[in-house]
Amino acid sequence: MYEPLIADLASHPRVVETRQHMHHSIPKHDHMMRVVRYSYRIARLFRADRRTCVRAAILHDIDSRLGTLASHGAIAAEVAATLGEPAEVSQAIISHMYPLGPKPTTREGWVLVVADKIASLTDMTSFVGGLFTGRSLQVRRRLCETDPFYVGRRRRQRRISRLWRSIGRRGLSGQA
Repeated sequence: MYEPLIADLASHPRVVETRQHMHHSIPKHDHMMRVVRYSYRIARLFRADRRTCVRAAILHDIDSRLGTLASHGAIAAEVAATLGEPAEVSQAIISHMYPLGPKPTTREGWVLVVADKIASLTDMTSFVGGLFTGRSLQVRRRLCETDPFYVGRRRRQRRISRLWRSIGRRGLSGQA
């Protein structure tokens, strides 16, 4: 099916490491592979190039933590370009956060937008369903321990409080 189209990317270290990153309280890798599956199927309906769609799908959230909700598509597109992907793949990735980001200009871009939205809804649904069995909390706990970028709510609040206290003493000019 779609596996031969993404075999080289699926084994790339940047993609493999996403198994340890959290996204919608599930492993980011699971989300990206779900988007790949949906993109492969939806591409036929949109008469889009399947290869471009699935390659954009597997890379669409790479390094998403480095940007904002609206800008992380551009960061992932840069990563795709550095990995040697054609401009069509990068173009589809840039617009995958529509309507928060730029409007897609290609069929492949629209496929990725739709597939990402469906996958995100599925992620949320599976997480809520897993709350009844306890599996979701186990997965979330494991991801919190292994995700190098995760900062717990209490620790984040302490950092912000410390920052505001230090600004209060010095003022915004930085002088005591």
